[in-house]
Amino acid sequence: MSSVAENNKRIAKNTLFLYVRMLFLMLIQLYTVPVLLRNLGVEDYGIYNVVGGIVTLFSFLSSSLASGAQRFLAYELGKGDYEKLRRVFSVTLTIYLCIAIVIVLLLESLGLWFLNTKMVIPENRIYAANWVYQFSILTFLINIISIPYNAAIIARERMSVFAYFSIVEIVMKLGAAVSLSFCISSDRLIIYAIYILSISLLMRLSYQFYCVRNFAECHYEVLWEKSLVKPLLVYSGFNMIGSLAMISRQQGLNILLNIFFGVLVNAAHTLGQQIYGVANQFVNNVYMATRPLIIKLYAANQIGEMWQLVYQSARMASYLLILLCVPLLIEIDLILKLWLGEVPAFTVLIVRLLIISLFIETLTNQVIAVFQAANKIKHYQLWSSMIVLMTIPLAYIALLQKQAVYIPYSILIILSIGYVISLLWVGNRILNLDVLYYLKQVMAKVILVTVLSLVCPLLIYMNMDDTIVRLLLVIVSSLVWSSLIIWFLGLETQEKRYVLNFALKIRNKI
Repeated sequence: MSSVAENNKRIAKNTLFLYVRMLFLMLIQLYTVPVLLRNLGVEDYGIYNVVGGIVTLFSFLSSSLASGAQRFLAYELGKGDYEKLRRVFSVTLTIYLCIAIVIVLLLESLGLWFLNTKMVIPENRIYAANWVYQFSILTFLINIISIPYNAAIIARERMSVFAYFSIVEIVMKLGAAVSLSFCISSDRLIIYAIYILSISLLMRLSYQFYCVRNFAECHYEVLWEKSLVKPLLVYSGFNMIGSLAMISRQQGLNILLNIFFGVLVNAAHTLGQQIYGVANQFVNNVYMATRPLIIKLYAANQIGEMWQLVYQSARMASYLLILLCVPLLIEIDLILKLWLGEVPAFTVLIVRLLIISLFIETLTNQVIAVFQAANKIKHYQLWSSMIVLMTIPLAYIALLQKQAVYIPYSILIILSIGYVISLLWVGNRILNLDVLYYLKQVMAKVILVTVLSLVCPLLIYMNMDDTIVRLLLVIVSSLVWSSLIIWFLGLETQEKRYVLNFALKIRNKI
């Protein structure tokens, strides 16, 4: 079997595992959110997410190193240098332990001050909010130390293991949400924070146990090797700009909404982020299955094969997003009513605007994998991420002029367009990205497929009453119609052939 065929087979297998995982997680999350909303109440639900958001705001420190860990582990695997691979893992975990200390100091000083002096929280819930904050810090620290082990699993392309662990974790979180209904005399908000802390600790131990037993490089020793620390910190330092931009946009926006509109709008934003997260996972599954191989192909100097994988995976990520988001955008009002019963104000508007921003950025996000593989992330971070960082200050200035919920999200969409343009421009200068080819083979095809995919479900939506029958017809017609558009206009001949062969293999196994 050729290396290309073997790579395609491995990508297909890993992608299948990730999508089975995602569908299971999505179903559990769809059930968990209304249960949690009912057991905590809208006010406490908003408090939990905005208080936890302060902690998450600092996750740009750990997520920066997470990307670095995955990149350097995958790169050494591509080179076949297993001794250096072991040292990279140990150095990464040592750095994480140091970062954990820094985060504790920041959260227990600056974060605690902000919580008690600047946040808009009902006076009778300040006590509970502070307990949630402390438990969230512990949960966050546990998750930090878990990331090198997660990175090792992803770099090794053991997506089935990653999927199994994720499913176990989300099932336990569902159990935690359901069990709150039995807490009569206790403060449910505090109890739920304790549950999440306990689950994080159990999962951290499980990841470590699996990695130590199966990967030789995961036998940790205290190591500080300057020749490894410097490139990892330089890479992570520039990557930190991007992580800070994305985290500040997500959690900073939540805090900004709290300052101007209070915790009820925080609940709407959190629900919007839940749906955004599900949609984003469709994209991330493609990235997770392909980016380790992109890095390995670069390390092996197979540049042509690498770029072809980038083009194909960028289109596939967008097509999967179309299949999910076209019916979601059209019928989100009814979907939320069926899902939640009582829908917090502004949720429909927030969901639609967040999904539009995600679609725009998905057009070029896979190019980032090549920057990571080439260890040239500083070149795009200095431009693209700075554009994203402008979201909060511009939104704050705009809200001072007019306090309307849609304003921050409109600014987000405008800056998403700027983000796409910057990635293409820097990619052309630094990576020799053929922008015209990318515009033709990726962006033009995706935009054409998107526009045509809206036609059939929109006709049904505009000519039927607001009922479950219409919802089902919109979903079915959208999936069938979009699939046909993707097949005839979105896929290359060799991609169609591969899809058919893959489908035949699945049918034969059944």
